Amino acid sequence: MKRVFLFFLIFTTEVFGQKAAHFEFVGVDSVFIWPGKAQSGISEEVQFGGISGFEYFGQSYYFVSDRAFKTDPTENSYFFRMDTLGKISQSFKFFDIKNAESIRFDTLSRRIFYTFERDDSTGVGFLDENNQPNQLLSYSMNNSEFTSDNRGIESVCFDGKNNLWFAFESSFQGMVPFSKLPFDTAKNNYNSDKKSSFLYPFNSKSCLNPDKNANANLGNGISEILPLDNDRLLVLERCFDGRQNTIKLYSATIPESGNVFIKDELFDFTINNLFLEGQKSLKAHKKGRLARGENEAGEKILYMVSDDNFNTGRQRTLILKLKLKK
Repeated sequence: MKRVFLFFLIFTTEVFGQKAAHFEFVGVDSVFIWPGKAQSGISEEVQFGGISGFEYFGQSYYFVSDRAFKTDPTENSYFFRMDTLGKISQSFKFFDIKNAESIRFDTLSRRIFYTFERDDSTGVGFLDENNQPNQLLSYSMNNSEFTSDNRGIESVCFDGKNNLWFAFESSFQGMVPFSKLPFDTAKNNYNSDKKSSFLYPFNSKSCLNPDKNANANLGNGISEILPLDNDRLLVLERCFDGRQNTIKLYSATIPESGNVFIKDELFDFTINNLFLEGQKSLKAHKKGRLARGENEAGEKILYMVSDDNFNTGRQRTLILKLKLKK
């Protein structure tokens, strides 16, 4: 019997010691144990894991994996729908899309958008009315000035001013490029020809010792972005030093002049914390993805999911819940 633990948390400064206390901790809501296909929509040949994309919409969680599970040799991503009690009602191949890195539901165009990162290319795509994948834009993973080995585009979001934003994962130059695409009503889509660019201050070696260099596996990366308000984006950074991840949440204020974001730390996810009494320390591993929703009281909630990397013996799929302080 496969067991996947899901934890719903909201964090505090007292417990986790973040530098800027913009979010508050409420408590652990529930722990769910997956009993298998009898209680979920997952068939025997499908394995939940490797989560790279996460969205909350219509009182349900939606996930995509960046590749198939280890017993499936394809690179196809898988799509999962889960209710708030932890029961999966849908699971299927994500329309033959390979290596999806994020997923977003856009209420303006009424389309599902995603990003992808493959050996040869990375970019932003969407599903049309026939659920056929379409590329909005793409970049080479081999010779683009914005990409490097295993570091392309992992995040996409929509702001309150009818714009699509996407961000590259990393940069060794001290700034990561962000792009904003305005909505084109005539095309019912976002116009890549009118793209504007911004720069996000970034340290690729934020968790590394001075003698280590960032590369395809080590170092810092932007794993997710979301709008915080009309003037700010939320940016999730995840840095891997070879043993563990450091995960921090920042705000990026859109400048009134120029194109360089003003960056502020909002939350620091510490690594070794005993989430539940009697349980071993459960670490927030791998990418970290964000989604916005509401709790039972109608309060705005920020969700984060981590990735078990198909290695449940050492890692866990965690869903964490944060509430912005008033």
